[in-house]
Formats: sequence, structure tokens, C-alpha cells
Amino acid sequence: MSQEAYVGLVVLLILIGMLIAEVIGGHHATHPHSWRDRGFALAGLASQLLVSSPVIAFVIALLFGRLFPQGAGSLAQVSFWIVFPVAFFLQEFCHYWLHRWAHEKRWLWRLHRTHHSAPQLNALVLYRYNVFWTLLLPQTWGGMILLHLGQAEAFAACVLIEFSVNALTHSPLRWDLALRRLPGLNGVFNVLEKIVTLPDTHHAHHGLGRHAHARGNYAVSLFFLDVLYGTAKIPRARQERFGLPARFDWKEELMWPVFRQPRARSR
Repeated sequence: MSQEAYVGLVVLLILIGMLIAEVIGGHHATHPHSWRDRGFALAGLASQLLVSSPVIAFVIALLFGRLFPQGAGSLAQVSFWIVFPVAFFLQEFCHYWLHRWAHEKRWLWRLHRTHHSAPQLNALVLYRYNVFWTLLLPQTWGGMILLHLGQAEAFAACVLIEFSVNALTHSPLRWDLALRRLPGLNGVFNVLEKIVTLPDTHHAHHGLGRHAHARGNYAVSLFFLDVLYGTAKIPRARQERFGLPARFDWKEELMWPVFRQPRARSR
């Protein structure tokens, strides 16, 4: 089995495991998903697997072939422990700024808002994207570059860590609040929450209400970027509700700017 196939299998197992945990926890019984929400998740997953990943891999190979023809496999002999931390940080840093700009620039927000229109958080929201948003993700670009340069192990580590954190922080099961109540762990979480992204801070990013913080908490995994740039809010509370105040046509949500519907602005 290739490195990419192995990573894909592990990601699938994590996703299935999260969905099973949510079902056992009763979330799907109390918060049933509409066909609209399921369709958005399937469309985002399909666009990432069948469109953005192959397109970006082709573009990377073309660019390197023209500008750096000896680049293929050129980092294969470099230590994983050098390449991985550099690649992981760069992907996180780029995603922080892409995500931040998506909440600050109206045209980019229209590509990103599909991810925020989910009325509830769950594992399926991981792939709830406008199909064109997936072409912008630094993780895909960075991953394809790592594979081209011969660093499949660094690629695998980046994907598995970022996907695992994403799955845990989108989970409706507030495991972080439960762990805080265990003896001696509250102080640990007081430090940890300023370094890595936890459900508390990411739920606030998706939330609506007094504990919400949609214009902040942008980091995927390295929350200290939000702390560093002054966009952090740590509510230590459950969110009152999720989603957007306005509802948009499904075609616009999935394929803006190809489809545009005149509607009241959501923000």
C-alpha cells in the first residue's frame, strides 16, 4: 500500500470513528442532519479527492518541471525531523492567514461561508466546503509539494495530525470540558488551550451568541498563532447555537461565484 493510500485509509477510519462516537453519544438522534447538510459534506469531500488534489498535484509537477526540473525527490534524503516541523508550521501559518482573510474580505468569505452555515457541528462539517475553497487550502498545496520532493513521511504526519485535530475540534462531544473536571487537569488545560486548538475555541469560532468569536480563533492546530496575533478568545463554555443568520441557495453555497443569488448579506 502506498503512503498516500495508507493516509487515506487512516483518515477514513478516523472519520468513521468520530461518526460512531457521535451516534453513541446521542448527538445524531437529538440533532438530525438534513439531506442538504449531508450533500454539502459529500460535495466537499468529492471536490477535494477528485478535483483539487489531482489539479494541484498536476500544477505542482508542471511548475517544478519548468522551474526546478531536478526537484522531484530532492528532499528524500533530508531528515524527517527537519522537514516535518518546518512544513507543518508553514501550512498552519498559511492557513491561519487564509482563514483570517476569509472572514475579513467579502469575496473570500463567500467562498468560505459554506463551512459556517452548518446548524450543528459534527464530523461531516470537516468536508462542508464550497468546491472552489478546496483549491485554496495550504494543506493540499503543501502536501503535494512534500510528495513531489520525496517527503511522503512528512506529508503523512502533517495530514494525520491536522485531520485528527480538525476532527476532535469539530466534534459536538465536548471531551475537553469533561477532561477539565478530572483532578489535576484543569491547570494543564489552562496552559494547553493557549498552544493548541481545542473544541472550546473552535466551537466559539463557529458559534452564535454571547460566547461566540467568529472573527477570531482561526488556527487549525497551533492556537498560539491566534494568541500571537491577538485574535484569540477562550470562552470555556458551550455555545448557544451554530450557523449563520442568513440562509443561501444551495447552488451558491457550493459553487459561488459560478452561481450567485441576490440575498441579504449575512455579515
